[in-house]
Amino acid sequence: MNSTFPSVAQVHDPRPRSATPFSIGLLGIVAGLLTLWLLRDSTTLDGAARSTAACLAIIATIAAYELFVARVYLRPSAGLASRAVRPLSIARVAVRLAALASVYAGIGLLYWLLPEYHGAFYNPFWSLISTLAPYLIVAAPFYFVWMDMHQREVDDAYLTWGRLLFRGERPANWRPVREMLAGWMVKAFFLPLMIVYLSTDADHLSASLAIALNAPFSLSTFRFMYDLSFTMDLMFGTVGYLCTLRILDSHVRSAEPTTLGWLVALICYQPFWSLISSQYIRYEGSMFWDNWLISMPIVRVIWGTVIIALLMCYALSTISFGLRFSNLTNRGIITSGPYRFTKHPAYIAKNLSYWMVAVPFVEPLGWRLAIMHCAALVAVNLLYFLRAKTEERHLMNDPDYRAYAEWIARNGLFARIARVFK
Repeated sequence: MNSTFPSVAQVHDPRPRSATPFSIGLLGIVAGLLTLWLLRDSTTLDGAARSTAACLAIIATIAAYELFVARVYLRPSAGLASRAVRPLSIARVAVRLAALASVYAGIGLLYWLLPEYHGAFYNPFWSLISTLAPYLIVAAPFYFVWMDMHQREVDDAYLTWGRLLFRGERPANWRPVREMLAGWMVKAFFLPLMIVYLSTDADHLSASLAIALNAPFSLSTFRFMYDLSFTMDLMFGTVGYLCTLRILDSHVRSAEPTTLGWLVALICYQPFWSLISSQYIRYEGSMFWDNWLISMPIVRVIWGTVIIALLMCYALSTISFGLRFSNLTNRGIITSGPYRFTKHPAYIAKNLSYWMVAVPFVEPLGWRLAIMHCAALVAVNLLYFLRAKTEERHLMNDPDYRAYAEWIARNGLFARIARVFK
């Protein structure tokens, strides 16, 4: 009789629905990796072009499911109707297009003013922008025409922002405008980085695959799996920042409202991270895991396998978001994939991998340096802890996240482990 209790409890305590199924994310990554594989020997396409094609394959695969199977545009969170709810207004569409143009102009001005964006480092991003810009110019009017007739709320953020800029009409509610502008600032900061890193990783992945295929199981295999995990993560990161569309229900619901939340997130990325890590919290010493375990081949293989497992968990956490990945914003609550076990699988996996790769506790130059490196890595861990806490505080404004957090508290991995020791 008692053996039936877990199944009964499970029936009465279902996991809250995820904004996108994990299986669809997996289908998307298959499409993206297959595209990279098919284009691997192309002599006319560089890493930026191949990675862009892979991202477009992911978008097409997942968007087809979202639009034609899940029909996410009919969810209440999308704020859309399947049929037109009002006649088309060319004037409203023109104001929204002008508002969008002003946002792009503002971002472009920031890129021009900041020396960070003037170097060759960002060339893959400029290449992508020049490729996509003509399509965006053509598609934007059609998108806003459809939205004007099907969006339940007439005075959306773009219309409100446009009226403020071009007519001087102050909005009665500033929040939609703040959320819209904050969402664009997040995209303006992170999308260039994702594109640059992905284009580089696409080249590294092709090279490491060729080496791994022609070598026995060794560090070459580890290198390929290492590159693969980060490539998958970056592909879905790029896709997420590209696809903030209400018709896909992947729009920004809200942005991080606190300065601390923005600070602890941005500090983990360039150009801030290189300065902070080199001057204040450098945790990497003169020894890494592969050299440390060179005399213990079996332990070395096991250690490397655990690192890859952690990095794959990290990548799968990003894949779980489908088209909705983004820092500093809420674009739908994810409860599937690794998120069915804990609220922060990516942060947990990434931080554990730091300890296993850098092994800061192993330092041939002395125990004092080892303590310093360990303390620095603890500081990094605390930084991610703050990111997790500020994200939770922000997302707790969403009733879907509150339901998910309560479910994890009862059914998550750590809750299950705690029950074992009671």
